Amino acid sequence: MEYSGTWKEIWTQKGAMEGTKEDIRIYDGWEKSTADMEETAAKIIKLLDIKSTDRVLEVGCGAGGLAQYMKCQYVGIDFSETLVKRCMEFFQKSAVLSEANDIPFKDQYFDKCFSWGCFLYFPDWEYTTQVIREIKRVTKQGIFIGELPKESHDSKHQLYREEQFQDLEFKTEKGWSEPYCDIRFNAIMLNK
Repeated sequence: MEYSGTWKEIWTQKGAMEGTKEDIRIYDGWEKSTADMEETAAKIIKLLDIKSTDRVLEVGCGAGGLAQYMKCQYVGIDFSETLVKRCMEFFQKSAVLSEANDIPFKDQYFDKCFSWGCFLYFPDWEYTTQVIREIKRVTKQGIFIGELPKESHDSKHQLYREEQFQDLEFKTEKGWSEPYCDIRFNAIMLNK
């Protein structure tokens, strides 16, 4: 199926497609990826040392591909109403319709926050910095932002430089997913 329009329209169309949780890779845009959702979630859990008692926010939760593996006090946000509904329907996870640059939670509400493969859909660097400010505002401890593209096959993807995140006090590392390890990176802030 082909999707068209703005990123928000595309993700809303994906969330509205007929399917079940077995179609999660399509709903969450992993259909062309070789990455394993469970393995990716396990790496995030280990890196952030997510415990069952932690309140954890996922920015850009989609239909819950990573949420399904989170055994904590999880909340996801996404700007697609159809994907938020799928996350709750498929995996019984808390999910909220929200723009990433206006997170509807009080300061320091979450222990940890992560986002995977979401920032490439942001419109520009200004929006990205607004999102980072919001993530820092609502998070007490660790932050992980994964799959930040330095280059992409899609001209609509927002591209980044590691220095942009380093200037905002993040450490950066090589991406995790083949074949993109050299053209994507992750940003990490532990014990902020």
